[in-house]
Amino acid sequence: MSKSSSPQRLIALGADGADILHRLGVWSQVVGVTAFYKPPPDVEEKPRVCGFSSGNIEAILKLQPDLVITSTDVQHRIASDLIKAGVTVLALNSRSLDEIYGAIRNLGQLLGKYSQAEHVVAQMMRDLQPVAINGTPRPRVYFEEWPDPLTSGIGWVSELIERAGGVDIFADRRHEKKAAARMVTPEEVIERDPEIIFASWCGKPVEIGEITSRAGWNQLPAVRSGRLFEIPSDHILQSGPGLVRGYELLKQEIGRVASPSRKRHQSRLGRPPRTKVSSPNTAMTTPDLSDARFFINRELSWLAFNRRVLEEAQDPSQPLLERVRFLGIVTSNLDEFFEVRVAGIKQQIEHESNDAGPDGMSARQTFDAIRQDVLKLIDDQYQLWHNELLPELGKHGIYLHDFKSLNKQDHAWATAYFRDEVFPVLTPLAVDASHPFPQLQNKSHNLFLRLKRPERPTEILHAVVAIPRVLPRLVRIPHPKTQEWHYILIQNLIQNHIHDLFPGLTVEQVYGFRLTRNSDLYIDEEEAENLLRTIEDELRKRARGNAVRLEVEHGCPPDMRRALLDIFKLTEDDLYLVNGPLNFLHLMPLTSIDALSSLRDKPYVPITSHVLPAGGDYFEVMRHKDVLLHHPYQSFASVVEFLEHAASDPAVLAIKMTLYRTSGDSPIVHSLVRAAEQGKQVTVLVELRARFDEANNILWARQLEEAGVHVVYGLVGLKTHCKVLMIVRRDEDRLRHYLHLGTGNYHPSTARFYTDLSLFTSNQELGEEVAMLFNTLTGLSEFKGVKNLLVAPFQMHDMFLKLIQHERDLARQGKEGRIIVKLNSLVEESLIIALYEASQAGVKIDLVVRGICCLRPGVPGVSDNIRVTSIVGRFLEHSRIFFFGNGGKPKVYLGSADWMPRNLYRRVEVVFPVLDSGLRKRITDVIIPAYLSDCVKARVLGSDGIYTRAICPEGKEPAQAQLTFRNLARKAASHSLEAKAEKSEYRVQKAPAQ
Repeated sequence: MSKSSSPQRLIALGADGADILHRLGVWSQVVGVTAFYKPPPDVEEKPRVCGFSSGNIEAILKLQPDLVITSTDVQHRIASDLIKAGVTVLALNSRSLDEIYGAIRNLGQLLGKYSQAEHVVAQMMRDLQPVAINGTPRPRVYFEEWPDPLTSGIGWVSELIERAGGVDIFADRRHEKKAAARMVTPEEVIERDPEIIFASWCGKPVEIGEITSRAGWNQLPAVRSGRLFEIPSDHILQSGPGLVRGYELLKQEIGRVASPSRKRHQSRLGRPPRTKVSSPNTAMTTPDLSDARFFINRELSWLAFNRRVLEEAQDPSQPLLERVRFLGIVTSNLDEFFEVRVAGIKQQIEHESNDAGPDGMSARQTFDAIRQDVLKLIDDQYQLWHNELLPELGKHGIYLHDFKSLNKQDHAWATAYFRDEVFPVLTPLAVDASHPFPQLQNKSHNLFLRLKRPERPTEILHAVVAIPRVLPRLVRIPHPKTQEWHYILIQNLIQNHIHDLFPGLTVEQVYGFRLTRNSDLYIDEEEAENLLRTIEDELRKRARGNAVRLEVEHGCPPDMRRALLDIFKLTEDDLYLVNGPLNFLHLMPLTSIDALSSLRDKPYVPITSHVLPAGGDYFEVMRHKDVLLHHPYQSFASVVEFLEHAASDPAVLAIKMTLYRTSGDSPIVHSLVRAAEQGKQVTVLVELRARFDEANNILWARQLEEAGVHVVYGLVGLKTHCKVLMIVRRDEDRLRHYLHLGTGNYHPSTARFYTDLSLFTSNQELGEEVAMLFNTLTGLSEFKGVKNLLVAPFQMHDMFLKLIQHERDLARQGKEGRIIVKLNSLVEESLIIALYEASQAGVKIDLVVRGICCLRPGVPGVSDNIRVTSIVGRFLEHSRIFFFGNGGKPKVYLGSADWMPRNLYRRVEVVFPVLDSGLRKRITDVIIPAYLSDCVKARVLGSDGIYTRAICPEGKEPAQAQLTFRNLARKAASHSLEAKAEKSEYRVQKAPAQ
């Protein structure tokens, strides 16, 4: 709903609704509130129009509201009367924290205040973060909502008790919607033996004496120890931001009982250090910068990144099919996270490893925290799908059907399709003593069945049906006479015809499941005589690695779930129930329907740089100046054409390059093959271990070898991750090195949606250093050191450390220190500590980190001067940029390396300087400012580990970096065309005078 059509006269019948409206910044539109709302002192009073369950309908109607917000089902009579009078009523009626967050978001969307609502939700999530218990026993807690009859177990209070470190003794009631279902007896309270009692009697004063005098309650631990506490109703019973105050009291009292002397673990994402750290200028002791309090857990930071991806799917301003695409990306990201990161953590737990990261969390603590975050992420995914995306698709004529709901014609078509196209490729697999459980592939889609024989009804049978990958996951049901798209998921189609596979048996239950396996490769390169063959063997093993996650369709009975867990040697902590499509990637075909282009982003065609025009002489251009391209805004085709020119140019003697990833039918590989066939010396460093691209890399490595290309697999123990291309050409004056150095892969497909930077140069010093690097990688020579390049694992880490320390030293001398870094991930501990030291010295530091960030910004006395943002948008931010002020003589570097241990110590990486002053100015004056001013797609990391959307300055147009770069590329292309036209016109005008 646009701002112009959103409600303008609002009434809140609940204090929580009024509080939310105030925090959304629409208080001026509020014309009436409940008598129970206590506004802040500086907030304008509004007419009081109702109590808790009763209201003055006449007074409400006189205020002419266009939206009335109720907060509880107790107000149903008021709501009914208002609806009959023609008033629009919105019932929030939240019962859990997730529902509260959803209510705030929905209200924000309705009122045109989506970003403000996200900010309110993020603030609540930050303030309501769980405490870490570190194995400390949780005290039993009884919360009393009403004394007669006794009522307990309200959803969000139960959640807050557990977040505060306690155990709600009536947590089994938390999912009940009606208060009547949450009534308890005094005997039940005695039986559950609470150690703490909290009470809040819906606005009525709590009488502690009345509680302690109840029969038998004097023996309760809570009563004997005097641990009975009243919480004001507006602090705990109002389902809105006011809960934060009640949560603080819960944490305080539960924390005292759990362990009066225990130190709370503060390293987990979302929990800042509680101890105020002194400024280095005070007399207090300088803090230990390696303290776990100052580091965010790596895995939880990655999950926070995937949460930001989900936020793009949740953003109603996105085109509908782009939201569906982001939903699928979240699933894809989670798959890889479990295959690699969670698999590694589970191995640490199995080996009883006590090693903790810089954040201090053990493998067990990390695994438990991951599970909680993933459960919430998955729940939000499916809530979004059911509540928003699926209904919106229907509004645009896109329908996902359940087989049972199909009309007669579609039912007949689907049945025929199953019989003709699906049934022939299915294989029913019995599971019993003579039929062991089949070996299922990683991430395969399967059905698990419980069956019976009619003649032996007490005998339970199980079977599995694997859904072959040759079958489309999304089947379109033809409707040729309509502009509608009707689909059914292949799982649903098979489930409804599963009896055809088991004639003579009764199918009692059938549920879909999906298994994720450990997919990391285990390679001892020093023992592997043939690395290519060794990796091929490992790839075959990957499909049957140890199980790490089991996803099962919602509703699957506990005994069937237990059977699957036992078969795969998993526990309940590895089980995730999904309430909808088993894999959102199966919906991706929807995003590429040509007829639905209006529901996608407008296509962007990369601009060909006027400096390197198609068909131009690249070598001539590069002899005179360096060229910088910004992908995907400027076309990657220029890189491909550069190599194609080199392959066919008789003056080119040699081509050397690194390949980490490239596309399947790659023009890069074709050019290298053609160059070798023409007798040029072609050497390619292929990284066979590029995760999940290993098989593809093996395929074209063999193609290159067969064409006569020298294929080298790099240094033992190191992945070759740098992006370097060197052309050796005999020019008229001398042999010259022509270089392409990049931040991204030589992958034409991903170059269309990854943001990267390419540098074309014939700089002699850089050419000699790159040549020396290739000799190190292909031969036996040692790395002798270089002047310009930063090369991992040799000196890159030390050089970055010196650059940071130089800025720190300048600041200590009273000069300006400045650091700006754009990365994918920031994990390496010593560099984080160096940044903290620079911040303490007064260096202003901006970090644009797309994904993992273990640095905690904004901690007083430690990282006050550090700002961290993350940009998640249409294109995947992939470029790495490093800026150091250097006392007014800026140093700018680009490269392939993130600040992670693997990049700095276990990979061959190259970071290169931008030596041309004009290109350096383009980066410092155009590219970097665009990233730092983004307030549309940027999120800002707080000291508490929570990301919130950046707020745009008042009075200024919202800035979006990726949109800025698209516009700049188009503008440059337009100016180039105008210049060519003027030049052509000038020639025509001058012709008669010749």
